[in-house]
Amino acid sequence: MRTLLAATAICISLAACQTTSTLPQASKPEAARPMPPAHAAASTAPVSQAETEAQRLEKMRAVLANKSIYFDYDNFSLKPQYQDIVQQNADFMKQATKDTVVLQGNADERGSKEYNLALGQKRAETVRKALSLMGVPDARIEAVSFGAEKPRATCHEEKCWQENRRVDFVHKSN
Repeated sequence: MRTLLAATAICISLAACQTTSTLPQASKPEAARPMPPAHAAASTAPVSQAETEAQRLEKMRAVLANKSIYFDYDNFSLKPQYQDIVQQNADFMKQATKDTVVLQGNADERGSKEYNLALGQKRAETVRKALSLMGVPDARIEAVSFGAEKPRATCHEEKCWQENRRVDFVHKSN
């Protein structure tokens, strides 16, 4: 009888151990789950959020880098159709408070080197003024001219000249 009771007790114990070890993690009571230290959870959450914010800003910089403002021949007036691009850049600069932007003025190949450099500078200054009016501090904006030195298109036709009469935005994170 004792042997039978001992064998039954061992079987019940083994069955109980086996049942406990095969329970899925989700069905265990909350109190039975080991909790990570409080400082470990707190330290990983801000890092993940910071990385996400940095990635979001970098993605926006890339999107804005692909948008240029184009000008008519021998002109540095900002066309109304480009106000939205200027506004997008201003909004971004307000979010990325440590960023600076370089406005790169360009001209087509027609005209002297000096004339094209001056025209490119006037175009960059026009966009600088628009950004400033939208609330971006002047200290965070730099206007430079490349004249005809950085053409986007190299043919000698109007379709290429139109591509080269532009201001490009180069955002720099600081």
